[in-house]
Amino acid sequence: MGNTWITDLRHFLNDEGSLADMPKPALHLASYFGRIVKAVTSRNRKTLVTGVKCRRRPGRRACPGEIVGFVDEQHASAIAWSCPVCKDNGLISGWKGTIWDWSVSA
Repeated sequence: MGNTWITDLRHFLNDEGSLADMPKPALHLASYFGRIVKAVTSRNRKTLVTGVKCRRRPGRRACPGEIVGFVDEQHASAIAWSCPVCKDNGLISGWKGTIWDWSVSA
């Protein structure tokens, strides 16, 4: 069973809205969650396969899944995402107006 990630993208940004200085593992997570947000906000569909490969490695083997995501209006417009293969999942908040937000209203 996968992990559940509750993420606020603003925690990865500095006061100017750029990526903050952070250790490489945190930078990799910021990039991963950012790619999910970019994929979801750059398309005009409710639920979609994002094209973002799952980052989990169950049994030390790369999960073959691709992340599915959507804007979840029931959770204050957070982006809900999951991997249909390993069940890794989460909610991403604080994405509106960030460098990863590619929605028309940005």
